[in-house]
Amino acid sequence: MTVNRSQDADDLLPDLDLADVLRQRPLGLGSVRHVVRIAIAVTVSMVVALAISQSTLGIFAPITTLIVVQSTPWTTLGLSIQRILGTGIGVLVASLWVNLVGLTWWSFLLGVLVALLVARALPWSLGGQLQIPVAVVFVLALGAGSLSADLWRVFDVIIGGAIGLLAVFVYPPRPKPEVFEAALRAYRDGVVQTLASVADESGTHAEPLAENELHDYVARSRRLRDLADAARTELVRLVEGSHLNLRARGVQDGIEDMAARLRRLTGIGVQVRGIVGAANRLYDREGLPAILSGDDLRLLVAKEVTVMDVVLGGPGMPVRGTDAQLAEVLDLDLAAALRETADRVVKDKGGGVGSVLESVSLIERLDHVRAQLADYPK
Repeated sequence: MTVNRSQDADDLLPDLDLADVLRQRPLGLGSVRHVVRIAIAVTVSMVVALAISQSTLGIFAPITTLIVVQSTPWTTLGLSIQRILGTGIGVLVASLWVNLVGLTWWSFLLGVLVALLVARALPWSLGGQLQIPVAVVFVLALGAGSLSADLWRVFDVIIGGAIGLLAVFVYPPRPKPEVFEAALRAYRDGVVQTLASVADESGTHAEPLAENELHDYVARSRRLRDLADAARTELVRLVEGSHLNLRARGVQDGIEDMAARLRRLTGIGVQVRGIVGAANRLYDREGLPAILSGDDLRLLVAKEVTVMDVVLGGPGMPVRGTDAQLAEVLDLDLAAALRETADRVVKDKGGGVGSVLESVSLIERLDHVRAQLADYPK
């Protein structure tokens, strides 16, 4: 299965190639159902290893299964490859080394040092990199033995990885787009609430703010980045959870749309953060009041938020438009209000643009958000 992509949101999606699979990290234990899946897989791995393995310690297979079984086939594949390759490299090299020079403090030190340096150079996840030194330490601690016994340890790891893959690929967990949609809604609500708070607070302080004092909406604005990152994380998890997943039919068809909506919303969020910075400098400061009054700002923002509710959906609703014709009408009204206000602001100062630059700049940022909202459905 492949994910449809558009250039508009390509950078938001994982590559799903060999480099990506070797960077996969554990996702955690997840749901109770997944924990039961892990327990059953580990038990099967132990039974199979005891039946066919000739290792003196038949624990490599169940330990490997315990490590690699994840909630998505793609992540399970990545951890299995890292575990098998890392353990195979570590066990074989350490076995040759300890049988060649014996086990002393200096041979142990050199073996572990080389293993760490090799692991550090590999473009794997930290867990995958550590598989090599962990295997080296395990073999060196046991001391010199037969190469045959060490090869069986590697084979046990292969058994554990194979059973782990079967445990996930045979009946994989179905991906949940609703988790991403919830994160996207939280981000959308944060963007709209931040813009509304700019209008609610700007120009309302009885006394000017201190030079280094910020409006309360600045802190709210800074949290938007975390909300955007959370939505991107859930999008990546959804893509990876859908890849190689036989139960992901229908989910992948909507991924391009999800990525595009996140990309457009991120652009709007960036502009809202710019509005926050401009308003924080302009209002409730020492000196003459802003030419764009707080009441004018509140009127413009109220119109903008109304457009947002139609184009992006209201609180608790999916992040998508609700009425294209109404959105077009509201956009024309907002555009006219922004231009009329800008003309009036300049006219009230006798045409001196320099003295109203900050106010005009703030209006321009509001107009940029309007333009992005107009393009959002496209």
